[in-house]
Parts: sequence; C-alpha cells; structure tokens
Amino acid sequence: MTGVRLPRCSRLAIAGVLMALVLTSAIYWPGLEGSFFFDDDPNILQVEALRLGELSLPALHEVLASGLSGPSGRPVAQLSFALNHYFSGGFDPFAFKATNLIIHAFAAILVFFLGLRLLAAGTPEAPRGRLLAAAAILAALWLLHPLQLTTVLYAVQRMTGLSALFLFAALLLHVRGREGGGAAGAAQVAIAWGLLWPLSFLSKETGALFPLFALAWELILRRKTTGRLDRFARLLAVLAGLTFVAGAIYAALPVGQWLWAGYDFRLFSPAERLLTEGRVLWFYLGLALFPRLEAFSLHHDDIALSVGLLDPWTTLIAWAGLAGLAWLAWHTRTRAPLLAFGIAWFLIGHLLESTVLPLEIAHEHRNYVPLFGVLLVGAWALLEALGRAGPRRTFGVALAVAALGYSALVTGLRAHQFGEEVRRTQIESQHHPESARTHYEAGRAVTMLDQSADAESPAYFFARTHFERAGESDPTFKLGWLGLIHLNCRAGKPVDTAWREALSRRLRETPFGPGDQSMMFTLKEMAIAGALCLERADIAALFAAARANPTVTPGVRAILHSWLADYLALGARDPAAALTVLDQALAIAPYNSSNRLKRAQLVLLLGRHDEAGAMLAELSTAKLNRPERETYLQIRACLEHPNASTACIAK
Repeated sequence: MTGVRLPRCSRLAIAGVLMALVLTSAIYWPGLEGSFFFDDDPNILQVEALRLGELSLPALHEVLASGLSGPSGRPVAQLSFALNHYFSGGFDPFAFKATNLIIHAFAAILVFFLGLRLLAAGTPEAPRGRLLAAAAILAALWLLHPLQLTTVLYAVQRMTGLSALFLFAALLLHVRGREGGGAAGAAQVAIAWGLLWPLSFLSKETGALFPLFALAWELILRRKTTGRLDRFARLLAVLAGLTFVAGAIYAALPVGQWLWAGYDFRLFSPAERLLTEGRVLWFYLGLALFPRLEAFSLHHDDIALSVGLLDPWTTLIAWAGLAGLAWLAWHTRTRAPLLAFGIAWFLIGHLLESTVLPLEIAHEHRNYVPLFGVLLVGAWALLEALGRAGPRRTFGVALAVAALGYSALVTGLRAHQFGEEVRRTQIESQHHPESARTHYEAGRAVTMLDQSADAESPAYFFARTHFERAGESDPTFKLGWLGLIHLNCRAGKPVDTAWREALSRRLRETPFGPGDQSMMFTLKEMAIAGALCLERADIAALFAAARANPTVTPGVRAILHSWLADYLALGARDPAAALTVLDQALAIAPYNSSNRLKRAQLVLLLGRHDEAGAMLAELSTAKLNRPERETYLQIRACLEHPNASTACIAK
C-alpha cells in the first residue's frame, strides 16, 4: 500500500519554506550569542517570580501575576520567560533568543498557510502552483526581513512574537472555519475566538486587534467571494462599531483617564504624537520596501516631533498620503481585493501602537504583524506577474529573488551586530548620532570593557564621549550623567560636580517616566555595590530630587523611599536611618507587604525582637512572593534563635 503523494508544486513550495527556515536559523545564529539589553532588565532579569525553581501551582500562579507591562500583565509571555529560566537553568540570553527564533519559525509557517488561503480567495482563477509559489515567497520574505529582527533578538519582544503567533493561528482558523462551514467550521471559529484570541491578547495587548483583522477579511475578501455579507459578518461589524464607540466614551470619562496617564512623563501631547505617527508610518513603509541597513536601530528617539501639520511640512504630506492609501483600499476593494486587504491590514496593525496612546514614538518590532499586509500586496503583484508571459514575469521573478537575497544580507549583517554589544551599539550610534539612548548604550557597552578603567585609554575617551552626547541630545535624558559618574569611578577619577548637579536637576525638573524609575533602581544597586564614587549625602540628594519631581506619583514616591532605605541599610550600613526612610514609604503605602517585611528585618537588626515578632504575626497571611516568603521564614528562624539573627537576615 502506498501513501498519499503530494503534488510536485506543493512539495516544491514546502521545500522552499523549509529552506527559508534553515537559512533564517543560520542567519540569526550569530545574533543568538548577544546579551540582554534595554527593557530586558526590568521586565525579565529583575522580576523575581521568573526565577522559577519548581513547577508547582503556587510558583506558576506567581509567574502569571508577575507582569509589569500593559494592563493585562501579559501572563502568557511571563510564563514563557519563567519556563525558559527553569529549563535553561538561569537567565541564559542564548536560550531566550533561541526560543524567540523558534516562535518566529512557527509564525512563518502560519503566515505561509494564511497567505495561501488569502491569495486563493483574492485570485480564485490562479493555478495552484502559482499560489503556492507566491505564498512561499511571502513567508520567506516575512521570515528574512530585517524589520523582524528585534522581535527575535530583543528577548523581551517575545511578547510581540507570541501575540503574533496566536493571532495568525486565530485568523487562519477563523478563515478555514468560515470557508468550510458546518459543525467542523463552527468549532474552528470557536477555538479561534475562544482560545487563540485570548492567548494573543494575554501575550501582548496588540492581540486585541484580531477582531478587526477578521472583520477586514469578512468585508473585503469573503464578500468578494460570496457576493454578500452574511449574518455573522454583519453582527461582527455592528459589534466592532459599538466597541469603538464604547471605547471612545470610556477613554473620555474620568474612569478611563489612566489610559492617558503616560503623557505625564512624555515630552509630547496626544495631538503631537498622532501627527508624528503619520510620518512614522511612512518611515515604517520605507523600511519595509527599502530596508537600508543604516536606517535600522534598536532606538528611534531621534525622530523629530510634529508640533503642527506644517511643522515639519512633511507632516501634512504624510497624512495626505495615508488618506490616499485609505481611499485606494476603498476604491479597489472589489476590483483588487488583495491590494485593499493588504493596505487595511497594515493600517489596522498600527491602530494601537501608532496612534494616540502615550507610548514611545517608534519601534521596529511594532511592524511584526503589519508587515504581513505589505508583503501580501507584493505576493499578489508577483502572482499577477507570473500569470503574464514575457518581460513582466521575468521582472517579477527577478525582483522576488532580489528581495529575498537582499533581505537575507541585511538581516545577516544586523544579526552579526546584535551578537556583541560593543559592535551593535557602536554601529548604531554612528548611524543615529542624534539618538540619546543609542549613545548611552554605546557608552555603557564600552564602559564594561576592562580598558575603560584606564583614564588615558581610548575606551575611556569613547565611553565619556558617548555619555556626554547622550546628555546633550535629549534635555530630559538622565542616564548619560549616571554613566559619566560610574565611568569616572571605575577610572579612579573624581566625579565632576556639574554631572551630579545636572543629574539632580533633571531628576527634579524633567518628566519622570518608567525608564527613570528603572534608572533609580540601577543607581541604588550600583551604590550598594560601591560602583558609584558618591557620598551618602549625594545619593540621598539624588533620591530627594526624584521624589520632588511633580510628575512622580505617590506610589512611585513610596518606591523611591524604599530603595533609599535599601541603600542606607546595605550600602551605608545604617539600619536606624534606613528605618526612618522606610517608615516614610509606609506612611504613603501602609499596606505594602514588601516594605512591611523590610521593616521587620530592620527592627530585628536593631535588636527590637518583640516588635519584629509582632510584625511577622501581621504578615502571616499577607500575600508575599516566593523570595519574600523565604525571607519571612528566615526572620522567623532568627527570632527563634536570637544568637543566629545576624547570619539569618537576608539581603
């Protein structure tokens, strides 16, 4: 008995996708050797719950609740990080990035099958072989495109990759189910909406866009195929419209003002961000269609803000162009549905992160899903070219091959850069000389070299230059000054008073954002480790400056008090002063279990055993994470054996 043999065209298409997967792995491999950077630290390395030591229900529950990003906390992504830690035996960046690459590969397989179905729906007269070839090239380009690199090699963007994986799977099942119909089709639609969509959203909030992608398919491609909108499509359209109206009302009411709280520490208003994003979307399209190596970077904080439609004047042109794209999608929805759907996909994909929400202006990983729409239009154009004889077919094939080769080349060069921090940051700082963050990271990478400890070495000079450029490029950027202080401490040189004063002034007077909160944590850790040549009074003054910032919320102010108490207890070795500062934190947030536990430690160190015991009794039913629970048990053991108290106290 012989097995079922796939047609030759199917075998070739599958072989092509597999070859692209192998090539992608080879190209990305050097980049897997790179380190953690930027938001990896606060979102992965500093999250104690992710240090998973056992696969128990309490530990896993703690992991799922550990997220700091987005309103959902992104528990699915958090669980994947914790499992990476558990199975690799620690925070191994290679394991984290390799997992991202595997997710990227599975997402590309879904892109192939989804692209095949969409191309077949949009061009039902096309031969199967051509459809397979176009879908295979679409998937290969999506795999190899340089825009996708940060989602793979920037560990924390696992959130983006997982969300996209589940979103593609959900849409594929939705399309299959709706096209197939019957009980099996209904089951597929139910899985798409009931399981895969929530998994996408709980990986990253961009998964919330799935209903709009499904609606675009219903309104454009399915309507083109069936000639009408059925009850499901009409209901989906009505629900989408009602949800939009309800969301707008919620965002305008006092209860929804948390959505705009991020603007308290931004240098731009909602209107300025929206105006700027018009130019940013064309910047993204430029990277998608003409991926120039020098245009890419981890950071794009050097993009100028649009403060009006004519300032800069390209803002008006950009928004007119976007209106033109929307008109083109509407105008071609029946004659060229794949063109219309591809445009709609790109615009829908940027609705959350590239409109009015108070996020940073630009990041390349925001194109991980939207890029599919751009490439789908390209695959449709290729399909049209393959159906014509002569030069048009030759040109189409040549352009597709050139795009694959060029994408592989640029991605390979970028992956090589990301394989080593000094190499990556130095190259990016050359290409983006006005980016404060890029200069800071370049200076930080050089500071980690042994040679930077010699004040006469080129490494010291380069690091200092980068830190100074970081401070000069952005009047609100603070890390450059902290980098200069640390650099001189390493080199045995005195700290310039102007640096400390500049850092203090910016902490007090410029918007205080999440990145600045992370910086204060870093400052505290460095001060405890003796990596900053600052006096105790200087450290206290910097924390006081941050607390005095009018944009600092009471909750963050309590955290700053708590971190200063950590330094006073562990760095200055003054538990009495630490207790005074910690009490100020508890006066703001009296029910903070972590700070109450710290207070129990401090009063025990001060010999006030009865008070420590009373505090432990209050904490017996408090919600503590795993490390805090271990500390709680250590303190209790110390109280039972007072002579061993000093040895038992955890840091």
